[in-house]
Amino acid sequence: MKTSTWERIDRTGFAVSFVCAAHCLAFPVLLPFLPLLAGSIFWSEGFEEGVVFAALLLAAPALIRGYLRHRRVWAPAAFAVGVGFLLLRPGHHVHGDHVHLDPEHYVYAACAGLSLAVGHWLNLRFCRSCPVCREHGESKPCSSPQA
Repeated sequence: MKTSTWERIDRTGFAVSFVCAAHCLAFPVLLPFLPLLAGSIFWSEGFEEGVVFAALLLAAPALIRGYLRHRRVWAPAAFAVGVGFLLLRPGHHVHGDHVHLDPEHYVYAACAGLSLAVGHWLNLRFCRSCPVCREHGESKPCSSPQA
């Protein structure tokens, strides 16, 4: 079976979203190693925002296309939940010379990453269970509602 472009996007999106969630969950555990990580790219706010941007950039078209193709609301619902967690996550505030991030920030960001990963996983699962996708790939629409 030939791997379609959209399947590769879903697989990449799943990996990026999962890495985002793992990073957010592992980061508070790694705080004792902060002096070693201080100069690292993994500590910068730019890294976090870049991963979030990449995850959303992959998720938005893939999960919306998944809905348009299969008419199952679960994948875009996972996307909406993920975006909701990103919008609701507490920000950071500055105390003197250092930036303080609330622990809830990491929990919300990890939930967002997991939600996006679940959306990609559902998309992949829907395509594998769809006889039109299996037989014709991307050449034919398969917008018949399935359970």
